[in-house]
Amino acid sequence: MKICVIAPSDNIYSETFIHAHMHRLPAEVTSLVGDGSYFPVRDLQGNQIYQRNLWSALTRRVSKISISEAEKKALSTFLSQHDIDVVLAEYGPTACAVQDSCQMAKVPLVAHFHGFDAFQYSTAKEYETRYKKLFHNTACLIAASKSMANQLCHLGASAEKIEINHYGVNVSKFEGGSPEVAPPKFVAVGRFVEKKAPYLTVLAFHKVVQQVPEAHLTMIGDGPLLEACKQIIFALNLKDNISLLGTRKPDEIIQEFHGARAFVQHSLRTSSGDSESLGVVFLEAGAMGLPAVGTRHDGIPEVIVDGQTGLLAEEGNIDQCANHMIAIAKDPELAKTLGDAARERVTSQFTEEKSLANLHNILNKVVQTSQLK
Repeated sequence: MKICVIAPSDNIYSETFIHAHMHRLPAEVTSLVGDGSYFPVRDLQGNQIYQRNLWSALTRRVSKISISEAEKKALSTFLSQHDIDVVLAEYGPTACAVQDSCQMAKVPLVAHFHGFDAFQYSTAKEYETRYKKLFHNTACLIAASKSMANQLCHLGASAEKIEINHYGVNVSKFEGGSPEVAPPKFVAVGRFVEKKAPYLTVLAFHKVVQQVPEAHLTMIGDGPLLEACKQIIFALNLKDNISLLGTRKPDEIIQEFHGARAFVQHSLRTSSGDSESLGVVFLEAGAMGLPAVGTRHDGIPEVIVDGQTGLLAEEGNIDQCANHMIAIAKDPELAKTLGDAARERVTSQFTEEKSLANLHNILNKVVQTSQLK
């Protein structure tokens, strides 16, 4: 089976789950990336599909322009010349951009949704017409969680076309955590953006420090809300209890996990509708044997079993979030019990190997079905 994975840009290529699709699917994979326009420009070796000076429209978002017939034909020709059996388009807008080319080449298209493309109100509105066409033409839609599958149905997709494939992690990279012997240190990893609500984590941790003065929170990441969090930390006099490390390499994040009691993230749905899909970092923390304090938000309860592998609060409820952290901070054995169960759950249900095998089966089924038509 020859698969063509198409992603909108090199930035998307850096995401671990898409990187796995490009490099570790058990099949012959050709990968194409765009320049942020949701339309492929080159392969991973830098070979151009188009001459950029002839396709200047590719420097702008596809959602604002119409793709020319020449562009559609160029991609269609590429798919035919490389004998591609199926196209896996990462993100809904990517699938919208390439669906005509796939039809021209008579290659089935699988659209993999990941988050904002399903949940964000503005994206759903902007792509309403194109999603309707996509839902009709695509061979299959892949959702990263049950909540995302429900959302795609809400947007008009047929449930019969939707397959759920949870993300997975390379568990061999995440092991050796010992929360029961670690100090009451909590780690938060993620972009400082609205849907991860880092400011609510800070406010909840302020309540933790009032009861456990030695507690510490390490926050890893960068983003538009970082400065606001800095100001809140200063205003609440938490500079000795909260460390802001900025972005860190994967190995450095693992090192922080090694010395932690638990992972924490206060995910929520924003006013724009943006949401997490599943939360890969929860899987990474669980694989390390760390309990997680999270929220009942979209796909997160599919990873964290409340009271068994971690503790969940309602979105926006900083008192609940704080109480969960306090319980773990005061009870190392609780952290161990939750953490051991988290590792068992991730290693049995959310491995990268299992996710890739399921994705391969989905794509293979699509190819077999298309060959019977």
